[in-house]
Amino acid sequence: MSRTVLSGLNGANPLGFMASVGLLRVLTLAGFDAKLGFLSDGSFHPFIDNGPDNLPGTIADDATSAGGQPWMLEYEKLEKNGVKRVRDLKAPPEQFEQFLHECIDLWRRGVDEPVAYAAAFGTSAVRDGKGNTKPTAFHFTAANMQFLAIADLIRTAVTAEWAERSLFEGYATRQGSNLRWDPASERNWALMANNPNNRGTEVDAPLEWLAFRGLPLFPTFPVRGFRRLRAATTAVSGRGDEMKVAWPLWEFPASMQTVRSMLHLRWDGNAAEQRGRGVFAVCTSEIRRTSQGFGNFGPAAVSA
Repeated sequence: MSRTVLSGLNGANPLGFMASVGLLRVLTLAGFDAKLGFLSDGSFHPFIDNGPDNLPGTIADDATSAGGQPWMLEYEKLEKNGVKRVRDLKAPPEQFEQFLHECIDLWRRGVDEPVAYAAAFGTSAVRDGKGNTKPTAFHFTAANMQFLAIADLIRTAVTAEWAERSLFEGYATRQGSNLRWDPASERNWALMANNPNNRGTEVDAPLEWLAFRGLPLFPTFPVRGFRRLRAATTAVSGRGDEMKVAWPLWEFPASMQTVRSMLHLRWDGNAAEQRGRGVFAVCTSEIRRTSQGFGNFGPAAVSA
């Protein structure tokens, strides 16, 4: 059995964890009997068992081949200056429903990826304050930032050389747009010495792309609230300004199917129960949102 430790990643970072499960998903879809675990020595580095010899090349190939996929939702939006083509998740419900039907038709023909992403993108059964589809709790873009347009821009930037540094060295950010999944990308002026708008944003494209590839492991679905339906995203608890995402770190290598099941469990039980499942730590990160609608993960708290 071959094991590769991803020393550039930290499973206690929301982006690092999402990238880890995204990499496992990429490898599984590519036909590898890959398994994922995390080091319990305090570094929280993920490791991959039974992966390919050239992980960076596999990531770059996946990014290249993902161009033009049918799960890149695109729709028309009427604005003051006319109709605009938009690639975001807050589609008008009728257009999102049409997208769902198209994904289901593809699934019936044996194409699984579109419906997997559709289940993660949001639910048309619940609407936001503007009457649009309620997206995943991991939708942190706002204003003129289009979630899927940024994801595709990130995809085109991925190279094997960049992935090598991201996986094994870390701190591989460069100038560019990001999906705001790394706590370090938070641009709240109140928390910074200087106005963040005076400098551009940075992105670790390979990690953000892998995190996007792992998004189908966090489906969003309607649940009955006190007075009406609301949207719930897997691994996320709370509502409004009190939302948190929690995830486990385990030391025994697990397949994608096992990881999928683990993400559906609650991890606020006692430590003995967690250890019985091979989990040595549970990480919790706040979901922070600004009045303009932007979001960010906060730094994670780790409990053993």
